[in-house]
Amino acid sequence: MQKSPRRRMRPLALSLWLCSGAGLIGAAVAQVSAPLPAPVPPMAPGAPTPPPPPRLPAPPAGQAETLQALLARAVPQDPAVQVARALLSASDERRLQARSRLGPSLTLNATQGHGQDVELNRPVDRTTQRAEAGMRWNLYNGGNDQAELNGVTREVEAAWQDLRRAREESAERIADAYIELLRGEALVPLAAERRASVQRLVDQVLQQNSAGKVSDADAQQARASMLDAEIALEQAESERDSARQKLARLVGTDIRPVQTLSLPVPLDDSGTPGLVASAQLRAQAARDRVRPRSTMVLPRVDLQLRHSLGDQTRPAPTTLQQRGWLLTASWDMPLGGETAARLDESARRAEAAEYDADRVARGVRAELDALLPTLDNTARAIGRLDKQIEQYTDLVRAGELQFEAGRRSLAQLMLLHDSRFNAQQRRAEQQRKLMGAQLRRLSLTGTLLPALSLPAVP
Repeated sequence: MQKSPRRRMRPLALSLWLCSGAGLIGAAVAQVSAPLPAPVPPMAPGAPTPPPPPRLPAPPAGQAETLQALLARAVPQDPAVQVARALLSASDERRLQARSRLGPSLTLNATQGHGQDVELNRPVDRTTQRAEAGMRWNLYNGGNDQAELNGVTREVEAAWQDLRRAREESAERIADAYIELLRGEALVPLAAERRASVQRLVDQVLQQNSAGKVSDADAQQARASMLDAEIALEQAESERDSARQKLARLVGTDIRPVQTLSLPVPLDDSGTPGLVASAQLRAQAARDRVRPRSTMVLPRVDLQLRHSLGDQTRPAPTTLQQRGWLLTASWDMPLGGETAARLDESARRAEAAEYDADRVARGVRAELDALLPTLDNTARAIGRLDKQIEQYTDLVRAGELQFEAGRRSLAQLMLLHDSRFNAQQRRAEQQRKLMGAQLRRLSLTGTLLPALSLPAVP
């Protein structure tokens, strides 16, 4: 049986009613939801999540590397920094979701069906084709949605601090490897100088042995000292190359000779690193989610607006609703104590977050306090070793003259060379220890990135 033209046009008319109703309701929703502000994190002016920065090129060949150039090239590409940036974006999306729950929701309903009804005590074979649009708005639910929005806004700020912490940790790793390479490059020339001095002395002893002026035992001792100097030089070169390879892996490019580094002293040790700031903000976010027990007896208030877009029900019912609104207040009280347990859970989580933030702050403070004596002792040790090296240099020079005059033995002269090199090694180790402690102090006071010419947040 062929359908009538009127029945074939019903789906098209239903679609047109849906589209027109959606436009009307969308305009109403825009007017209602316009006053809602979008809270922006204080550390995130403008766009909340920065795009990944472009990879910087390596310096031209022959130009010495600087730590600042290495950090600018490597820190944005660090995987930990990329992870923190992605988590920051995810946190901001959660904030948008929480903010959206404070506004209304648009609904579109289309119904088509067939049923057997009884109307006025008579059976009716009824076909239904109906479309309507509406808006649902939760006006109040005990302040839970606002508390969640406050909490996730704090978490966005904490995610900014996590990004700052990731940048601090990445910069500290690279700077520490840079300092280790500086130690290796400073020690290799000293080992090479010692080898050259011993080589001259060995040549002199071998000539005197050929002339019968020194014994074979002295010649053998000279050769043994030469082997020791060569081993020390090779070890220094190996440590330098290892440090260079480690730094190259961290940076992602080949490393050329590096420039010397001078770290500033922080003016104040009361700064807050990203690790502590993040823990404190997360504790505040957990505290923002705690709701008072009075919210257990408060109702949930919902507003619902409905507007009919079209109704092709046949036969038509006795009454048709074209538009309407409904304001509902409801109380939902689980008898098993779920609501009270949820409130207690949020309070306990807030306490745990506050204790954790206090733990992190105390750990940072304890490590910082322990660094201060190390810095003072290491600085004094470097000054004393410089004086000792000067004294050994004078003794080596005098010992060589005395050896040529026959007033000092070969063993005594070799001992002076070894003692000076040992003092030089200790000096290089103490310098590396001092710079590492200075670097750690900058990190614990939250001033590492500015000291290395890097922004705290890109």
